[in-house]
Amino acid sequence: MKTRKYYVVLAVGLVVSLAMVLPAREASANGDDGQFVVTSSMLSGLAPGAVFPFIDTTPHTISSAHIAITDDTANCSPGASAPSNVKVLVGQAGVSLVPVMNASTNTGITTTSGQCVFHVTIHAGQAGVPSTVTDIVVLNAGATPLSGVNTVTASATVRVDRVLF
Repeated sequence: MKTRKYYVVLAVGLVVSLAMVLPAREASANGDDGQFVVTSSMLSGLAPGAVFPFIDTTPHTISSAHIAITDDTANCSPGASAPSNVKVLVGQAGVSLVPVMNASTNTGITTTSGQCVFHVTIHAGQAGVPSTVTDIVVLNAGATPLSGVNTVTASATVRVDRVLF
């Protein structure tokens, strides 16, 4: 019985040792050519007309992204209206940034008065999105600083096999 216990302890020790010695493979969204990035932020205090460079992957490009924001709107029904204050721009800073939130991005999701959830999925080079996307930028298009009900969350697939420079 003692010999059997010895072999079990030896086998477990060997497995643990190998797990610590062998390199772990890095998580990747699309094999070895992409990484998946997820981030979220409160936009409270963003001044009128100010921009917030939310995601910047330069010199790598974003192949696709999903962006969700919360903002107030006159009617929080699916397809009712675009966000009132928060504008999301995608593209390449200093080259071309285009707005991507519109009435079709209104999900109709609300649980708090004055807060509506907007969602959009973008693909580089499709549906008016520039072919080179390195930046997701939030703009306060309103007349006052943003309050605590404004948030932004994004997930993006970043191409690490290509560099712009």
